[in-house]
Amino acid sequence: RGSTCQQLIMGAGKTTVVCPLLALMLADGARLVMQVVPRALLEFSRYIMRERFSALVRKPVYTFKFDRFRTVSADTHRKLLKARNSRAIVVTTPTDVKAFFLKYVEILHTLDRAHGR
Repeated sequence: RGSTCQQLIMGAGKTTVVCPLLALMLADGARLVMQVVPRALLEFSRYIMRERFSALVRKPVYTFKFDRFRTVSADTHRKLLKARNSRAIVVTTPTDVKAFFLKYVEILHTLDRAHGR
């Protein structure tokens, strides 16, 4: 079973019902669950997730913030593995995800140049 990405239409409880339910089903310790929301919804989404997963079913909720000027370290990897293994939900924005992928491409390019490719 591969990765899944869903886009839902406005209204009818995505943030308060659908996203927590999906997180509950998908955060199984084998895959990292990231809820990517517009920056304007970051605080609200994180609040809802923490509220939903603080009582009967407990799950940690983390925020992933990243920019291209940040240094990637083994600590970043360790934190994401910890989130996956503890069945946590990581809430982030499209900008942070894009910056992370661009940093990855930049590192690959630097490694290629260092090896003469």
